[in-house]
Amino acid sequence: MLKKIISAVIAITLVIGMCSCSEQESTQLPWNPADPEITRPHLPEPEEPVLPPDDNSVQPTANYAFTPGKKDEKITDEFAQAFNNFSVELFKQSVKQDLKQGRNTLVSPESVSFALGMTANGANNNTLVQMKNVLCGTMSLADYNKNMNLLISDAHNSNSENSKLEIANSVWLKDMKGLTLKESFVKTCKEQFNAEMFKAPFDKSTVESINGWVNEKTHNMIPRIVETLDANARAVLVNCVAFDSKWAVPYDEDQIKENCEFTNANGEKTNCTMLSSKEKLYVEGEHETGFVKEYSGGKYAFMAVLPNEGTGIYEYVSSLTADRFAKLYKERTGRYDVKTKTPQFKYDYDINLNETLRGMGMEEAFTMNADFSNMTGDKSLYIGSVLHKTHIELDANGTKAAAATAVTMDAKCALDESLPKTVYLDRPFVYAIMDTRTGLPVFMGTVCDLSVQ
Repeated sequence: MLKKIISAVIAITLVIGMCSCSEQESTQLPWNPADPEITRPHLPEPEEPVLPPDDNSVQPTANYAFTPGKKDEKITDEFAQAFNNFSVELFKQSVKQDLKQGRNTLVSPESVSFALGMTANGANNNTLVQMKNVLCGTMSLADYNKNMNLLISDAHNSNSENSKLEIANSVWLKDMKGLTLKESFVKTCKEQFNAEMFKAPFDKSTVESINGWVNEKTHNMIPRIVETLDANARAVLVNCVAFDSKWAVPYDEDQIKENCEFTNANGEKTNCTMLSSKEKLYVEGEHETGFVKEYSGGKYAFMAVLPNEGTGIYEYVSSLTADRFAKLYKERTGRYDVKTKTPQFKYDYDINLNETLRGMGMEEAFTMNADFSNMTGDKSLYIGSVLHKTHIELDANGTKAAAATAVTMDAKCALDESLPKTVYLDRPFVYAIMDTRTGLPVFMGTVCDLSVQ
């Protein structure tokens, strides 16, 4: 049996608005759209700006190309720590309200990191400082960009027929007189993030074009990311990740157990189908046990973590730290046979990340004091909203997962080794899809309620 993961992750869609309410004529472009509506704060309609010529700006057709990292280059320990810190904090802060209500959750730290990484290269002054502190820790933005480049390069270099991680980025600029992107921003997006560049009228046809691009790059997992582009929109930045991998050791038919019970976070029992297996990689900490199940080729793995009896899922996630999470995966052991049961599940999740990112220290980017002048040269831009939507299906045949993040930018104006271990995921648990070479999560989520589809 095949274990298939298609993690279609649309990392970030940035809609950059400056100050326009002008409508442009519609030009039909080939593509069919689809996606959640992007909400924006109400602002008075400013006058159309007249942008001064800028010798340091360039149209998106600039002749730069992706410069992949060398095959023997590895991400730095400093980057891994910063990325892991961001991932766990994003997960904890974004899902806590839903966990209080016993809801399933799922975020893609990698998706959000790629999107915000491109965005940070358009920031300046204190806005850049805050974004860099949240994303990069003590690293320079240049070093962060290089490590993000290595994530793309390593993923594509490691792809095989049975295990693929495809990453795609694009920048869409409104086709209007005087509007250009700064050359340094274009150069970084193309050389480091392998971003495609498009010019478009930003009418209904552009919505369809963006959604068509996303639908293609995510293998039809995310058909819509943009619903409308209003008059204030100036650019859209999109990242997609598509992950498709089979289990290294597939489930046999006799390992599929129907009519099993799962106790939801509210204490109710739900009938489910369990996948039973004996795994070789065991995870244990002071507050949890778990296991790791690898995908074909060993580049990616599914890690499940079950809080100790008597510890609620909200309490557990709230107490989780980046160091503890990293240690759990790093200290996985093959000393035991691990009897496991994993429920089949399927659900969608969505969240607005504004308050999460503010609370993590990215405050100024959401205010009228924001400075994104390194993107277009204009200082009237700020982030209006960061919307994140995900989908996951796990069954006997594999796992399909998708994530979409939309950022709108608006105008201002010691163990017993003698016995086998058991980890039965028959109550709320945490899981992650891990990059085994870096030890970093691509997805992090919780299963709390199997009655939700």
